[in-house]
Amino acid sequence: MSEGLRHPFTGALYEPDGDLVRVTAKDGRVGRFRADGRWVGGELRDADPQLCVWIGGPRYTSNRVAAPPAS
Repeated sequence: MSEGLRHPFTGALYEPDGDLVRVTAKDGRVGRFRADGRWVGGELRDADPQLCVWIGGPRYTSNRVAAPPAS
């Protein structure tokens, strides 16, 4: 997975994992979290919710958010 980010203080790797965020600690423990930072499973039970939002939140294809379709 190449879209991951390392936490600047803990060194944990945050990666997208389907609809979840996979967090791998420096000691090898792994946990899976929702985009809001809530734990789903795995040995690692704590994560930075802000990085979970960055990794697991919506992706946009440009820096401009498209207007909603006209109804």
